[in-house]
Amino acid sequence: MAEADHKILSAEIKLGSQYYFYMETQTALAVPDEDNCIVVYSSIQAPEYAESTISRCLGIPEHNVCVITRRVGGGFGGKAMKAIPVATACALAAYNLRRPVRMYMNWKTDMKTTGGRHPMEVTYNVGFKEDGKITALHLDILINAGIGTDISPIIPLFMVGAIKKYDWGAFSFDIKVCRTNHSSKSAMRGPGEVQGTFISEAVIEHVASVLSMDVDSFNMCNKWRQRGISRVPIVHEVLLRSNPGKVSILGDGSVAVEVGGIELGQGLWTKVKQMTAFSLSAIKCDGMGDFLDKIRIIQANTLSLIQEGLTAGSTTSECSCEAVRICCNILVERLTRIKENLQEQMGSVEWGILILEVEVNLLTGQTTILQSDIIYDCGQSLNPAVDLGQIEGAFVQGIGFFMLEEYLSNSDGLVIPEGTWTYKIPTIETIPRQFNVEIMNSGHHKKRLLSSKASGEPPLLLAVLVHCATRAVIKEARKQLLRWKGLNESDSTFQLEVPATMSIVKKLQCLL
Repeated sequence: MAEADHKILSAEIKLGSQYYFYMETQTALAVPDEDNCIVVYSSIQAPEYAESTISRCLGIPEHNVCVITRRVGGGFGGKAMKAIPVATACALAAYNLRRPVRMYMNWKTDMKTTGGRHPMEVTYNVGFKEDGKITALHLDILINAGIGTDISPIIPLFMVGAIKKYDWGAFSFDIKVCRTNHSSKSAMRGPGEVQGTFISEAVIEHVASVLSMDVDSFNMCNKWRQRGISRVPIVHEVLLRSNPGKVSILGDGSVAVEVGGIELGQGLWTKVKQMTAFSLSAIKCDGMGDFLDKIRIIQANTLSLIQEGLTAGSTTSECSCEAVRICCNILVERLTRIKENLQEQMGSVEWGILILEVEVNLLTGQTTILQSDIIYDCGQSLNPAVDLGQIEGAFVQGIGFFMLEEYLSNSDGLVIPEGTWTYKIPTIETIPRQFNVEIMNSGHHKKRLLSSKASGEPPLLLAVLVHCATRAVIKEARKQLLRWKGLNESDSTFQLEVPATMSIVKKLQCLL
């Protein structure tokens, strides 16, 4: 910090929460079975976790508990830990009443209890040279974990990884995970990384603002509509987990496949079917035809496939496909020997970049995304169509976090929104008018599973660019107002909150 020509001291950033808003709320069905057993159908990303909790709650061995998950109607992390209490309560009632019990939450209850993304308060000190080079950064971060622990202790790890995408010189931080009277916060698509990415960009924007390092000719010529453009790099560190797989070839030639991952709508089953068909096609048997039609993915069952783990972190598809590929290779090796014996006897037989332009109506504060151009490195994509949907969906969900969704709590810690009337999620009016996404194939890489790269969470980090571009527009609007008043334009420092709603954007433009 001593080497710095300029210093920004005790600047503050506040980041709000975000609700999952999946298609299906928390739900479970429990059915008592013979021999003091129970079967639970749960919409959960981690069936094994529910199995263990139910076992302890009912006082029975884990092999007496079977948790089945066919698919989940959207998760984003909200069906990881938060689905366990629902499944356990349902199992307890069914076990004691000895009859099937079904539970589901309505939207109002789900929004008030599920938690969502971690709110944060950040104070930072940054030192920098006249040419913009940052020499030191210190962060004091308070993370609102709510009333329970959940996954909150690991959020700082993900945050620091995202913040370190830039060279800050002397970098230090003090992160505290705080217990509050709010509902317990949990994993939310890109946990910690989204906030870390925004913090780093906010610091960069603040430094650039102090040094007056940007110009926009369009905004000089327009009074009531202003545009902003920004470029943001992202770094997303993925964690690989062990994931089981089982491939069975039945008597009629059809194939049954089980994997540890849960289908959440991310296209996992589609990719696993393709990998199975591709790997088994090495047998080269006559009459295989359209092999995809002969493959079925079996629902997750904790007693059929042990050690399933957690579906999260954008790598479950790759890990599941790798497990299936290994299984198929073993089967191909065995069947190839059988095929050769028969012939003897019979004589025949994934990095991303985004450029984005926004327009803001200075009278209303409405932000319109005119165009976004995303180039995303998927490595050797397992399924470009599925990955394309993941990239687009994650980016739009990020727009909701940075620009729209106010997941507020009152003084008693109770969640205020009760549905879409008061909680605004992205709509067709929110997405870019021209939405261009290109998947770049970076080719084979021996250190990546199947040479594929994650596509579920990293694109969400790119949405910070919408906030940055909106901030650039507000900055130009404030300068324009100062010019009209004949005042000095040099002081244009301000803090744009997250989410940057219409009212906040309108207020910061200082037109009223």
